[in-house]
Amino acid sequence: MDKDLHIEERSRAFRDEYVATTPRWYRGELHLAFTLLFTGGVFAYCLWSLDHPTLAEWLAIVPMLLFGNWAEWAAHRYLLHRPTRWFKAVYKRHVAVHHLFFAHNTLEYRGQKHWRALLFPPFAPVLFVGTALLPALLLGHFWSRNAGYIVVLAMAGYYLMYEGLHTLSHVVDSPLLDALPLVNTVRRMHVIHHHPELMGTRNFNLTFPICDALFGTSDLDKGLFGTLFNGMSHAAMKSEDRRRMFGDDSSTQGARSGEQSADAAASR
Repeated sequence: MDKDLHIEERSRAFRDEYVATTPRWYRGELHLAFTLLFTGGVFAYCLWSLDHPTLAEWLAIVPMLLFGNWAEWAAHRYLLHRPTRWFKAVYKRHVAVHHLFFAHNTLEYRGQKHWRALLFPPFAPVLFVGTALLPALLLGHFWSRNAGYIVVLAMAGYYLMYEGLHTLSHVVDSPLLDALPLVNTVRRMHVIHHHPELMGTRNFNLTFPICDALFGTSDLDKGLFGTLFNGMSHAAMKSEDRRRMFGDDSSTQGARSGEQSADAAASR
């Protein structure tokens, strides 16, 4: 049996089973609402609490956004794709549910019950925003209250972007999204990440692939700027990754067949 067909059939069989066993009390709308209300509420509260912040205080956003990019990359690589003593349940939920429900050729979601496998668990935004509390308290004490609020605001806003871009990466057959700079790069790299043979080694950033480019986990043989603005092209895909995903080690043919396979997967 063709490898991609086997992956698709396994994924769709798991989908049917997972949806059938979803608890009757689960509502995807409430799951999404909690994520938006918590992160949006924290963002709004911090913004409302600011008292004429200076430019220097606003610049505290920059290191927090870079920290957020590293945090998402590191958590995804070392916790969600590696079984560890304290986070084994999180690993199982991510690999044995999210990645089995959504393979590279079954990325689409339909209906609120699919959101249970798509959205991160409700504790995720709380934990992510919580990582900003210590630096916020320190900055609030040693610098200014505004700087402390801006740090927490940045992390809440980052999580909204994180969840939003991840969801957009699971929207298939969208010429508009595929044409948007940066967003198209995120979408393409997430398709590659969801291939069963590459999910443990490639493309761990769910927003912009800064850490993937810097730490060598991108599937692209490019620098930071080239990776960020790569778009939907597979031309610079590393040969070993192209071979594992498309079964072709030729740079020219691999790039062409890769683009055709991605288009076919996105149209499903």
